[in-house]
Amino acid sequence: MLIFFFPAGVFWCFREMRDEQVFIIIYSVLSAYFAGVMVRLMLVITPVVCVAAAIAFSRLLETYIDPVIPSDTTENVEAASVSKKAAKKAANNAAKPKSYTGLLGRGGRFGVFALDTRIAVISTLTFFLFLFVYHCTWVTQSAYSSPSVVLSSRNPDGSPAIIDDFREAYYWLRQNTPQDAVVMSWWDYGYQIAGMADRPTLVDNNTWNNTHIATVGKAMSSSEENAYPILRKHDVDYVLVIFGGLLGYSG
Repeated sequence: MLIFFFPAGVFWCFREMRDEQVFIIIYSVLSAYFAGVMVRLMLVITPVVCVAAAIAFSRLLETYIDPVIPSDTTENVEAASVSKKAAKKAANNAAKPKSYTGLLGRGGRFGVFALDTRIAVISTLTFFLFLFVYHCTWVTQSAYSSPSVVLSSRNPDGSPAIIDDFREAYYWLRQNTPQDAVVMSWWDYGYQIAGMADRPTLVDNNTWNNTHIATVGKAMSSSEENAYPILRKHDVDYVLVIFGGLLGYSG
């Protein structure tokens, strides 16, 4: 839902252009660029998407909860200030409902600000807000409530399957390998091996040397004949290999 309201919120920022609106516009452009470069940087654009979507929602609700409709007194004052010819034309049209363009529309008295239309729009927006909360709650309980070490998947019959292989592998390393044994794994699992298995790794989640990470990737993707010299050069004793085809794990 935020995908559709995010551009609308940025548009409203362009309409006002105060300091805080300019900040949101700059934040939106830069974060959208970085999020497009790397998918994990969606975390960077998330705050401004929420803020911009909230602005759009607020504007819609303000417009339909308390609409600003020109009064008949204002119309009469404007009609009295025109020339006699224009006043005669205005008098002929005085008995007809004035048709406003833009937000007011052309359908009936005050168009889209009729009572039934306002109730429908406000009810729809309120329903979307409740639906959004329900969706976020479901995503949280399904994606963030389980630890990253113990995973869950679904069997072909729909029954849950708990994948405990990571914890078992780290426990095996801790109990059956020397304390100075070097483990080579992809950098995602470096912190887990260091924390749960208490063994050194070549790369972990804080490795900034791209060449070092590329060397590990080359060893992982090469044949045994080409990978073995790389492993010996870095004094590797064990290699963590992940394959989840039989378990339903996507790794």
